[in-house]
Amino acid sequence: MPADGGRRVRFEMRMSEGERNHDPLIGATLGGLYHVERLLGVGGMGRVYAATHTHLGKAYAVKVLPEGRADKPDATERFLREAQSATKIEHDHIVKIVNFDSDDAHRLFIVMELLEGENLADRIDRGALPIDEAIEIAKQTGDALQAAHDAGIVHRDLKPENIFITQKHGRDFVKVLDFGISKIKNPEHGDPKLTATDQIVGTPLYISPELARGIAVVDHRTDIYALGVIMYEMITGSPPFTGQNHFQLLYKHGNEVPDPPSQRTKKASIPPHVEAAVLRALEKNPDDRFSSMSEFSAALEGPTVPRSSAARTWGIPLLATAIMAGVAFILWPPAAPPELPEAPILVPPAVTEKSDDPAETSQIEPAAELVKIEVNSRPGRAFVVLDGDKLGRAPVTLELERGVEATVRFSLQGYRTKEHRLVPSEDDTLVVRLEKKSRPKPPPIKTDF
Repeated sequence: MPADGGRRVRFEMRMSEGERNHDPLIGATLGGLYHVERLLGVGGMGRVYAATHTHLGKAYAVKVLPEGRADKPDATERFLREAQSATKIEHDHIVKIVNFDSDDAHRLFIVMELLEGENLADRIDRGALPIDEAIEIAKQTGDALQAAHDAGIVHRDLKPENIFITQKHGRDFVKVLDFGISKIKNPEHGDPKLTATDQIVGTPLYISPELARGIAVVDHRTDIYALGVIMYEMITGSPPFTGQNHFQLLYKHGNEVPDPPSQRTKKASIPPHVEAAVLRALEKNPDDRFSSMSEFSAALEGPTVPRSSAARTWGIPLLATAIMAGVAFILWPPAAPPELPEAPILVPPAVTEKSDDPAETSQIEPAAELVKIEVNSRPGRAFVVLDGDKLGRAPVTLELERGVEATVRFSLQGYRTKEHRLVPSEDDTLVVRLEKKSRPKPPPIKTDF
């Protein structure tokens, strides 16, 4: 089955009406406290039910480890890890865990808050989301994952099915689910080892290049990549990579550069800063991505002017103005103070009187009119040099004097350096596509599961 369609058929087992109506757990009471009412969903790590606390009368969601898996150490470890990870973080945008227990039938179950709404996968199935809506969902998801990363936890299986959208105060409110294959780094838990069949973890549509290549040690930037894929899918309606099978997807994530999102949609144009942020999150090398989820979220909200660019475009006019203002105060003495007890007021005379001294009749020239040019590269993260001044990696926002020619140079390892001359007349966007020097041999990837 193609990997670009029927997402939940492949990665989340569907249930028939017969399964819903004849589930043996419906009507049972787990742990003597949670009366199972109905089946909510089925996934690889368990079946989720709506249940009511027999004493409190409160509704909860209960996730039960499937029969036949409770005696497998890796499955029980993952199940326990899901409860431990979510409980350790305690964030508003992460599903709340109430209890972890087993019953007389040796069934392991996790009790969670019951959420009403839909998962992000179902919303995307209806089409691409408006930009503002997609950014808000990504930011809330990023807030949750930033809290997880601060606690030393990497999710490693972020996908639309694990992002649940409920309502709070009439607005979308995100809850991140399923930390079953999360990685916990702390002295208590160490670094849980996965079995040989688990060398590649995560869902192939959203897997990071490092996980696709079977790299054992990954960090929080693998979640940044996954959220970049999800943001790409939210604004275009489709993920950046598709394939006929898992192996094709693993190869593409590990080796191919995604098309810019703007080339994938016919809707209203995607803001350049949003496109640049998504492409940076999708960089193959983790070092070229954002350093944190917070940085990614900030980039989605809007571009920032690099310090070096701001200094170049604003510093000289401001310095000139300050110097001229100082000259004015030195050349023109203050008026005599009035015969009042108040402190004297220094007021320079207006520059209208003629004088034999040219220095005294000089006028302060008006500051140059500036325009903003948003600069980016394909692939992203190229080094940008403006008229010999190093500005850092793309994307950057330049503020240039209107009508004055400027030269922008782009350089990136493995690509030919490219220069672009422009005479800015109004706010604009400049995106330069770099050419590879030579086609590198793709690195090998592991395909054993």
